[in-house]
Amino acid sequence: MEQMTVNSYEELGLTKQDLGAMYETMVRARKIDERMWKLNRAGKIPFVVSCQGQEAAQVGAAFALEKGTDYILPYYRDVAVVLHFGQTARDLMLSAFAKAEDPNSGGRQMPGHFGSKQHRIVTGSSPVTTQVPHAVGVALAAKLKKEELVTFVSFGEGSSNQGDFHEARTSRVCISCQ
Repeated sequence: MEQMTVNSYEELGLTKQDLGAMYETMVRARKIDERMWKLNRAGKIPFVVSCQGQEAAQVGAAFALEKGTDYILPYYRDVAVVLHFGQTARDLMLSAFAKAEDPNSGGRQMPGHFGSKQHRIVTGSSPVTTQVPHAVGVALAAKLKKEELVTFVSFGEGSSNQGDFHEARTSRVCISCQ
């Protein structure tokens, strides 16, 4: 009896083109990160928040979302997520160099404070975890408007012991019960 081989990516509804795009996004995120480190070490940019080692998880999450429909509330390491959602290498470099053309903040924010109304990227602030309650608010607004969308929020391990994390979790549970 002949056994048929099924590619696991096909079972997930992905194509070879999707896999290529995912790989390209991971590599682009890593290359941007590496360039930012070199620029920082050369004294050209003042600040770097690395995404190295997180590219695959970021791409996996981002590609599960619907660009143009879903909202993302990234944290400062989410380079691959924002690349997938429409930010460009140029956008990220303009932010790193604090240029007025920076589409995130006009060069007024620390790098990694991604934001784009057009791409549905909700900007965060420097204190960790503040984007988590905001994500609950975006989800609640969508629920009240009866919009079908996903609100994706990410954060580092240091966020789980912050009050904002627990308040957002509690708020989400209370909203679900209504």
